[in-house]
Amino acid sequence: MRPFELIEKQQDKFQYAPIEKIIEMIYRDYKFIQDIKVSDVLEWVGAIYGFFKVPGMFRQKITGMDVLTPNITITQYRGSLPIDFRKILKAGIRDYDTKEVYRKSLGTFTKFQHSLDEEPYNTNVDKLYNISGGYIFVEDETATLEMCYEAFPIDERGYPLIPDDQKVLEYAKEYISEKIAFNLLAAGKITRDIWDIIEKRRMFRAGSAHSSLIMPDVDTMESWTWARLRLMPRIMDHETSFAYFGSREDLNIGTK
Repeated sequence: MRPFELIEKQQDKFQYAPIEKIIEMIYRDYKFIQDIKVSDVLEWVGAIYGFFKVPGMFRQKITGMDVLTPNITITQYRGSLPIDFRKILKAGIRDYDTKEVYRKSLGTFTKFQHSLDEEPYNTNVDKLYNISGGYIFVEDETATLEMCYEAFPIDERGYPLIPDDQKVLEYAKEYISEKIAFNLLAAGKITRDIWDIIEKRRMFRAGSAHSSLIMPDVDTMESWTWARLRLMPRIMDHETSFAYFGSREDLNIGTK
């Protein structure tokens, strides 16, 4: 086995922290908050991801790395998407055995056939896929697919994780505290002045958290540069899953 096969098939921009870390921060800074429901925190962390939608918050992941997200088994032309699925990355679907890359289907009839659970009757030279209703549909009755996708970070319990960046954690703490404090305000357990302070702190943290999430590293900016500064456009990147998208272009003029 090659050494790199032992590495987890996952790339993270951040280290991630469990929701328990945010709960501990709330208990530490707001002594009047005595009871926090984990089920509510799970929903609020999901809302934080929905508000920001910054790519750096999400994991770039390949199926088959853990028991929660195995490779996709296609049965009767259909397979279930991973539980942490957000979106497919560029050329991110391929056959697990042959490594042939699938291309997204743009055909209208293909989508209707899948929704009606009918066998596809249009055949194509390229392997095609379509995603609808939490499932991926292909033109092969049975197959095993490997997916490279953008995933919501989850732990071994399936609970969402939060980027372990201090500015992001502080915002998450203030956001969840504001939700809890509003319910305490409605119940007459805290004053309006206390809730106003928490709301202002949450708004103050939002900008710094967003800036921390969108800041690219030097290597990423270099890849963006070489992907655009090309005299000869590169085509057919899909067949290589964009492996050479950010490679520089060398022109050997006047040399052998």
